Amino acid sequence: LCQTVQDVTIFGTASASKHETISQGGVTHPIDYRTKDYVTEIRKISPKGVDIVLDPLGGSDSQKGFSLLKPLGMLIVFGAANCVTGQKKNLLAMAKTWYNQLTLNTLKLMQTNKAISGFHLGYIHDEELFKKTLVKLLELYQQGKIKPRIDSCYHFEEVVEAMKRMHDRQNIGKIILLPEPKKSEEKPKSNAEAAENAEKNEAAVSEKKEEPAEEVEAEKD
Repeated sequence: LCQTVQDVTIFGTASASKHETISQGGVTHPIDYRTKDYVTEIRKISPKGVDIVLDPLGGSDSQKGFSLLKPLGMLIVFGAANCVTGQKKNLLAMAKTWYNQLTLNTLKLMQTNKAISGFHLGYIHDEELFKKTLVKLLELYQQGKIKPRIDSCYHFEEVVEAMKRMHDRQNIGKIILLPEPKKSEEKPKSNAEAAENAEKNEAAVSEKKEEPAEEVEAEKD
């Protein structure tokens, strides 16, 4: 999606084992957040900072993201992954994240010439907005401008295994939940096979979109 913006430079944090994959997906400068300070690494390449920071972590990382913004830049917070340290929420991690959260007032925003925005899909109830966004994404997909990476597919009854894979940060790309019952001998699909099945499902969605009745749509380490 970022690559649909002309002349964009993308910094992305991920463990070293995922760098090749995210580079293929459009990340210009992959950074191993486990061994390096991403703020320092970004400053080496772009001393003035960046225009937009997409923050799924929260806590002290929101403060780092805000510090990286150029004048008139925007921080968009869309998650609080720092609250989770294992397979479930950690009260100590939640308290630490809350304590380290970014606190601002309108005067501070004005003086720094920066902006901050929040995004939570679960609290958007505008169906027209959903439809317009889904249609736009499908158009970009059909034009070959975006191609979601599918890591693996699990059936609904395997949701525990799917969540464990995500929490253990083993996935590279999306984990898909399949509504149909699992066949007894079937194993979770991954990578190429999963991507092929997902593309078939997306093709079916695209066909439905062309019907005259109505149109539909969806997309850290």
